[in-house]
Amino acid sequence: MIYFNYVHVPSNQNLEQFTKKQLQKLERNNPIHKIQVTFKKIFDFKNRTREVVCIIVSTEHKNICCEIESLKFKKSVDIAVNSLKNMILSNEDRISA
Repeated sequence: MIYFNYVHVPSNQNLEQFTKKQLQKLERNNPIHKIQVTFKKIFDFKNRTREVVCIIVSTEHKNICCEIESLKFKKSVDIAVNSLKNMILSNEDRISA
């Protein structure tokens, strides 16, 4: 189950489809119960707009969170999913050791 939230951003079906496709990388070998994705825009100290994605993955035993900001949402999603994939794989290695 994937839930999308938007803060200071209008909803975007294309962005949701892109994010779902990227999140499939996490679901291939891992039992995931729920994923929450929040898109928001912030301004940095130089008053530049940054697009932030926060992804919370709920597995059977824990919640894993990653928040990434960049110039575009798609880049933020890509970096966040890769980081989450590494976090999930590293946690599995620790559990099985």
